[in-house]
Amino acid sequence: MMSSRRFLYLLLFFLAFWQYSFAQEVATQIAVGHANHLDTYLSPEKYRGVGIRFISEVLKEKIMFQHEGDMSFTHNRAKNADEISGHYDFAFAMMHKWSWRDEKLTLRVGGMADFWLGFAYNTRNSANNPAQGYVSLAIGPQIMASYKLSDIIRLPERGFLKFLSTITVNYQMRMPWLGMMLSPNYGQSYYEIFSRGNYDHNIVFTSLATFQMRQQVSIDIPLKNRTSLRLGYISDIRQAKPNNLKQHQYYNAATIGVVIRK
Repeated sequence: MMSSRRFLYLLLFFLAFWQYSFAQEVATQIAVGHANHLDTYLSPEKYRGVGIRFISEVLKEKIMFQHEGDMSFTHNRAKNADEISGHYDFAFAMMHKWSWRDEKLTLRVGGMADFWLGFAYNTRNSANNPAQGYVSLAIGPQIMASYKLSDIIRLPERGFLKFLSTITVNYQMRMPWLGMMLSPNYGQSYYEIFSRGNYDHNIVFTSLATFQMRQQVSIDIPLKNRTSLRLGYISDIRQAKPNNLKQHQYYNAATIGVVIRK
């Protein structure tokens, strides 16, 4: 009889194979930039440093899957304490697509579901609360747009002007509106949460009252064989105020990657 672990591995493999088999566009990117973290469960101080992300995006007409992994290394103002944090973010979106001028301009608008799983470890804290875990699920709108510069550059195709006319400009935005997250209360240990259950309102509902938004602007430069170089910028704002705690993760980074179109 198949074990539950083996079944989970097979299920994950099937989902990954299914995503990439029907994809019309697969983008793989690396982002490096500035991270700003605050979690008053761990410390009242803000921690700033460097964040590195790996982003994989699968797109077909009206459906998008996005996987994101992050590791951040930050420190406080006095530089006498460090914080190591990371997360895995999975987003799934279903959108309606509009296109104009033979698909030189495309717009996709729809809804998305976002699953976030992460952690933060503070090197200065005692054994009572050295780390914090993050689990959240949210839904909200998703927007994607792309525009080929060849539609507006109508000058002789030579030299630098010819290069400009091959570029495609992209924009993405998603904004979690409603959801829920797991959070301890101030001074509450994780042992108390899992041993006594949700006695202290550890399942918290989230809404627009705590602003969150992820945006990305990028350009695609064709290389060959339906492959493009993608250069861009990401701004990711995540905030929450669960159980009298304050949390934020601000991230601004440059991205580089490859886009393969089938």
